[in-house]
Amino acid sequence: MFYGVVSIGLGLAWYVELQAIRAVLALASVLGIELDKNKRAYCFVSHLWGMMTLRCSNCWPVISGREHTADLGREAPAMYVANHCSWMDIPFLAAAIGWRNYKIVAKQELLKVPILGTSIRLGGHVVIDRSSRRSQLDTYKKGIAWLKAGVNLCTFPEGTRSRGRLGPFKRGAFKMAQAEGAPIVPISIRYAHVMNPKDWVFPFRSGAGVPVEIHIHPPIPTVGKGDEDLLREVRDAMVSGLPECQHPDPDAALDET
Repeated sequence: MFYGVVSIGLGLAWYVELQAIRAVLALASVLGIELDKNKRAYCFVSHLWGMMTLRCSNCWPVISGREHTADLGREAPAMYVANHCSWMDIPFLAAAIGWRNYKIVAKQELLKVPILGTSIRLGGHVVIDRSSRRSQLDTYKKGIAWLKAGVNLCTFPEGTRSRGRLGPFKRGAFKMAQAEGAPIVPISIRYAHVMNPKDWVFPFRSGAGVPVEIHIHPPIPTVGKGDEDLLREVRDAMVSGLPECQHPDPDAALDET
């Protein structure tokens, strides 16, 4: 309940900030002035909401491995990928990325979430309808366009939340990174499903009693690597940072085709 009050309360301020930025950019457009081509301002206020919510609700995770990405984004973007078993993975992934400009590859259903959906639309995030082949192609093209513009992408390659164990990967994110030669940064999120189980909208408990940890692995180059080898290398890195209870089922497939 406390997390809900904090996130919604800060969310109202977030919504006002989004609309204020929208008004300023619309006015600039009318005057023939091009501002914020890569929609950095929307990313900034959305990131600010996420970080303030984590801090104020005592849900801030322990983050390690930042040194691996200290130099990324200065000359070329990267694709950040993380395991997904909780709603909290979104702000957790943002906390790991930091104050870079990034776009999330998000499923269409998130557009229905109040305020978050507005942020996704205005911020130019990459939205995918997995039931539509055309949407998948448009997602690929939009992701490539952002990488070309020097903007980082982040996604959850499982495509949906698990109940803890790492599931099979979808290949879309890997193909985008390969097309632009962008490195892939694997991120392991530990015990988020204990703090916020899949069936809960808000966290079940604060971070005080849950050892939520995020480990950022070294970037993995994509140039000159086959699909299968790259996917396995990223997956192995991610698994190495997860506790045994979150390791994939031994009989699970590597990916979903």
